[in-house]
Amino acid sequence: MLLSMTASAPAKGESRPTGVALARLAAGGDRDALEALLREHAADIHRLCHHVLGPNEGADGAQRALERIVRRIGSFDPEKGSFRSWALTVAHNACRDRLRRRGLERRTFDAAGDEKAAAAAGHMPGPERIALARLEASALSEALETLPDGMRSAIVLFHVHGSSYEDIAQTLDVPKGTVMTWLHRGRKKLRAALEARG
Repeated sequence: MLLSMTASAPAKGESRPTGVALARLAAGGDRDALEALLREHAADIHRLCHHVLGPNEGADGAQRALERIVRRIGSFDPEKGSFRSWALTVAHNACRDRLRRRGLERRTFDAAGDEKAAAAAGHMPGPERIALARLEASALSEALETLPDGMRSAIVLFHVHGSSYEDIAQTLDVPKGTVMTWLHRGRKKLRAALEARG
């Protein structure tokens, strides 16, 4: 697996490149720089794939997204944006391709609420709390499924990943104003859908 390899250490007295310098090296074919960037951003890529594809397919989707990032690193241009935004764009597109192929365009979170239930179980709750956590996750999943793809992705990127408007616009390849509109309308639709469920 790509992320299990260790990057070579810099020579004594030499500092390890970071940020834009690291991204430039990676775009130029430096595998150690690419690996360092992937280590730094792998968690964000995994979370995005988990939320778009669900927990059952998220890990496989993230691995495929990482492979696509490695294959396409030559197309990354540090002058056009950050590596994180570019990598999330590649990952988002890989997930959408996977959904299209499988005919699952409306699936985001696992309707069973396993993630919330697992978190609740760590605090040793009773069966009532586990059931409530699953109901909440199920309600959120169903509400998210009512949103159009772009709006749903904007909501996930903003609220789950903490991405800025600019980063979301770059990831989804839409103007910043569209992102702001999607977030505003998406929150209203989510609120209405959740309220309708009581």
